[in-house]
Amino acid sequence: MKVKRSRVAVVGAPLVAVMALLAFLVPNVSAAESSESVTTLEIKMEGKKMGFFGPKTVHEGEELRIVNDTSPSMVGPHTFSLVTKSSLPKTAKLRKECFTPGRICMGIAGWYGLKGEESPKNPLVKAGKEGWDTMGTTKKKGDSYFFGKKGESFEQVVSAKAGTTLYFMCAVHAWMQGQIKVLPPVTQ
Repeated sequence: MKVKRSRVAVVGAPLVAVMALLAFLVPNVSAAESSESVTTLEIKMEGKKMGFFGPKTVHEGEELRIVNDTSPSMVGPHTFSLVTKSSLPKTAKLRKECFTPGRICMGIAGWYGLKGEESPKNPLVKAGKEGWDTMGTTKKKGDSYFFGKKGESFEQVVSAKAGTTLYFMCAVHAWMQGQIKVLPPVTQ
């Protein structure tokens, strides 16, 4: 019997070690899954106000999802376009003139290669690194996405560095503007 007990002890020790390792790894797997969060920013109507609604912060490396909850047949399409703070049309006059040459809305149309009121062939304009990170001007492309359908959503990683404030607007509705502060990555 001593021989059988020692074999059980020899076989049982590795099994206990494997179970202990699994017990250690399983919480890490679920922690990794929970750290893959998505921040959602919505384009919608609230009462008579149409705009971007959502959080004011996002973590570097986190997914940022933009959802269009409006009906383009009623209010037209939208863009989520990253622009420099100085490019935002701040006055009613600048917003009204946004599609004249040298203004940011016309610049955003240029990012898509558009000359008139047609819809872009590709809804995504990539500039800079992969993900949301590059704010554009009338002369330099920024990251942008064109929404042509109700319920449409688009998400990608925020690749801008922590401490950056991303400014954005809708080129179709120049009064729709916002900003989101990039926080440090979530650590596990």
